[in-house]
Amino acid sequence: MEARRYAVAADHPDASQAGAEILAQGGNAVDAAVATSFALAVVRPESCGLGGGGFMLIHRPGAAPVALDYREQAPAGTQIDLYRDANGKLDPTRIQRGGLSVGIPGTVCGLLHAFDHYGSGRITRAQVLAPAMRLANRPLAVDGHLAESISDFIDACAKQPELQRRHRDLYASLVDENGKARTLVDRSDIAITLEAISDHGPDGFYKGPVAKSILRTIKEDGGVLTAADLASYRVREVRPIERTCFDHAILAMPPPSSGGAVIIEAMNVLQAIGLDKLRAAHAIESGAVTEAPSGVNARFGDYSHYLIEALKPAFADRANLLGDACPAVAADVARMIDPARGRVIANQIDVDHAAPWTRYNDGAMTGDDGGTSHLSVVDADGMAVACTESVNLEFGSRMLVPDTGIILNDTMDDFALDTTKPNAFGLRQSERNIVRAGSRPLSSMSPTIVLKDGDVRLVVGASGGPRIITSTLQVMLNVIVSDERVDNAVAVPRLHHQWLPDEVRVQPGFSHRLRRSLEHRGHVIESRKDIGHVQAIERLADGTLRAACDPGKGGRPAVE
Repeated sequence: MEARRYAVAADHPDASQAGAEILAQGGNAVDAAVATSFALAVVRPESCGLGGGGFMLIHRPGAAPVALDYREQAPAGTQIDLYRDANGKLDPTRIQRGGLSVGIPGTVCGLLHAFDHYGSGRITRAQVLAPAMRLANRPLAVDGHLAESISDFIDACAKQPELQRRHRDLYASLVDENGKARTLVDRSDIAITLEAISDHGPDGFYKGPVAKSILRTIKEDGGVLTAADLASYRVREVRPIERTCFDHAILAMPPPSSGGAVIIEAMNVLQAIGLDKLRAAHAIESGAVTEAPSGVNARFGDYSHYLIEALKPAFADRANLLGDACPAVAADVARMIDPARGRVIANQIDVDHAAPWTRYNDGAMTGDDGGTSHLSVVDADGMAVACTESVNLEFGSRMLVPDTGIILNDTMDDFALDTTKPNAFGLRQSERNIVRAGSRPLSSMSPTIVLKDGDVRLVVGASGGPRIITSTLQVMLNVIVSDERVDNAVAVPRLHHQWLPDEVRVQPGFSHRLRRSLEHRGHVIESRKDIGHVQAIERLADGTLRAACDPGKGGRPAVE
């Protein structure tokens, strides 16, 4: 979808329209992103919302970029022994759902911080919340993605009947008296919370009646989050990661987001392989040409093979080196994204054979769709926002706070309980991400802004657990390396490799010929319906905007 003035791309059409409404009223990209996010809290309860957290990246023409970390934080009373069963063994179910899975929510604080500090000043708080409140006061039509999420919840309750009792408020909101998924969901309770935020700012959420309801709900399910935890939560303003790859400036989030470091490390490896070789290999795989130009050594299957081999060490580094922001993590991020490191890895790649995962067993330095949503905004002045938010797994902790419409996160599961075992997304993690009070867990969320000659070229991000990283990377490469239109770049089938498990997951549209080529090189191929859901905006040299929403989640851009 093309535009001349502005564009908003979110994974629900009503949310995109909420942002466009604010831009039409004279707001800037931050105002629009905040309105879009509050709207998503109403229409994407399975993915994000007031009970979650996220990251926002802001490009301001003529000024320094800004990165906001409003990731959920472990309560002060957190200790690893809370997650042990009666026999003293660590029980991962305690950190995945229910009261002990809830981190201090950061979304409301983060959005209002962005609005107050980087909004246009022409839009009031009441205006920016108005679209979400209108959506909350009408029944929410259940679309395909929400229907699938409700179905998964019903199936889980059928297998474990105690879940229906434990999460009875959420169950009743999504399932009718006959046990069937509702086709219309009442979200009117969240309008009351939105009104409190409109009237009182952050205090409308972190203090007062809403906060008391949150605390009561968590306490009744054995959680340890307190009023002091809520009142003390603060947004972190951090410096974005800034690196040049393929003659484009990349702005990305630093830890506790892992996406920026992993994406740039992989891009450095691919850059070291060579732009001409990558372009030729991609063109051969896509069917644009049958053979590489004279003097360029590229064959069918090389592009995907190189991509997989670049992802392995980057994800190994993620597992072994990354955690919440601290000087030691920052030093290792600097090493991860050093182009010299990319050249070393590139020189070790065997174009005919897959490297065993054990090559990176101690990290490259020495040797499932979750509850997430992404939005992208570009305004008429060239300001851009990439924002990714989450409640972690679908419906987060599955705890719906009565009379508030708030579904609480289960982001504590993004910490490591046991460094020898994977989390719910199959990711292994190090001591740096071990569960501890006051820390923010490592995240795969990857809001990214790409600049060319100082102007926005691409705003991109995704949802989908660790597949966020690989989806965001592949769309970036399709646009800035292969010069594809952003709508095509988002729509083509993608692959995913995260070091462990040592397998390549591909979407059904992946060609049989390409699968065979990769298998012949030693890759293990597994099919997966979704490899992330991307929302992106491309800006052309003449100022034209192209916006694209991943067809897999039913989003639609709003533009002018």
